[in-house]
Amino acid sequence: MSSRSLVLTFSFLALQLSLAPAAVTSAEAQGRGRAQGQAQGQAQPVNKYRFQALDKDRDGRITRAEWDGNDRSFQNHDWNGDGVLSGNEVRPGMQRDTELADHQPNRFERNLNWTRANFNNLDHNKDGRLSANEWHFDLETFRRVDANRNDSISVQEFLGEGVEDVRDAQFDDMDWNNNGRVERAEWHGGAAEFNRLDTNRDGILSRFEVVGGQQSFDTWDQFQNLDFDRNGTLSRAEWHWSNASFSTRDRNRDGIISRQEFDVSGGAPATGTAAGSRSITVNSQHRWTDTGIDVRAGDVITFNASGTIVMSDDTGDTATPAGSTRGRTAPDAPVLGQKAGGLLARIGWSGPTFIGGRGTWTAPVTGRLYLGVNDDHLPDNRGEFAVTVGVQGRTTR
Repeated sequence: MSSRSLVLTFSFLALQLSLAPAAVTSAEAQGRGRAQGQAQGQAQPVNKYRFQALDKDRDGRITRAEWDGNDRSFQNHDWNGDGVLSGNEVRPGMQRDTELADHQPNRFERNLNWTRANFNNLDHNKDGRLSANEWHFDLETFRRVDANRNDSISVQEFLGEGVEDVRDAQFDDMDWNNNGRVERAEWHGGAAEFNRLDTNRDGILSRFEVVGGQQSFDTWDQFQNLDFDRNGTLSRAEWHWSNASFSTRDRNRDGIISRQEFDVSGGAPATGTAAGSRSITVNSQHRWTDTGIDVRAGDVITFNASGTIVMSDDTGDTATPAGSTRGRTAPDAPVLGQKAGGLLARIGWSGPTFIGGRGTWTAPVTGRLYLGVNDDHLPDNRGEFAVTVGVQGRTTR
């Protein structure tokens, strides 16, 4: 549900605290990151805080220069976007404080509101747990939060109280050296959570252990995903945005949104559609290359890709955008069952799609477009693909 159907805007009130980590009061713990602790008086430093090992100058905050990871990983944890990690951002057990808004998640807005109220909003059948068809976000986060791996998320797992599972960061963000695995030094969460994910007890996290097996994410029916009871319409309870956005789509004012009404309106609230074309260089040592293009579900994306990359010290181990010239696969590549080295695309936080040698792809979701190569270990790669990307906006019906 990489960037799925909700969007989130951050509440900065919770993050306007002193730069040094403050003691977590009981009111703050109940508020899960809100500013209820402001009435507790002068904050006192605590001995332990998140990412403490990275705080080289011991000033209680983490700068980008101190952060041991990539830019997007840092931005995921910098909830208020001020360029440093401080306050609630480094307090153990705290979660991002968010509010719902009427646009799709952009590349930095992945997480939803981790509160009991929002759990109840997503729990359509009110059975006290979230099943996969009640979850409208990326499946990697679902897998991470589902601590006991029973294919559902309980209230306790959802709230994540006292749990350091770094649900803000995806596997690709944590794997900052792009070697296809997350070592203990790259993991900024708790030891217990690392050990839970490390199912084979080898001291590293593979992509499969964190993400699971991913097939190419070629299609996505957003209407069907929102239609929890599968009756072919969306009720107000199934709509996770504002009353105004629901009323706009309910054209005949019958209190429900039909598929036709949904399609004519362009789907769920979303960002604008890009147009034209752009030339992108895809470095084979980078997991994802930001194209700078925002697309909307239903847009037709065109690809004209060329080039050859080498994927190991064997100079004959090459790939074109269509994939390995030897036809081989990579055992822990982002997309299983497809040729190693082939051109990949992903939109926002959605799963990766194997583009290969195809010329067009209809965007299944809305968000920022990224390109990459379908290989597990990237540091020994050499070469790049030259890709011209074009976007034709969807035609509403």
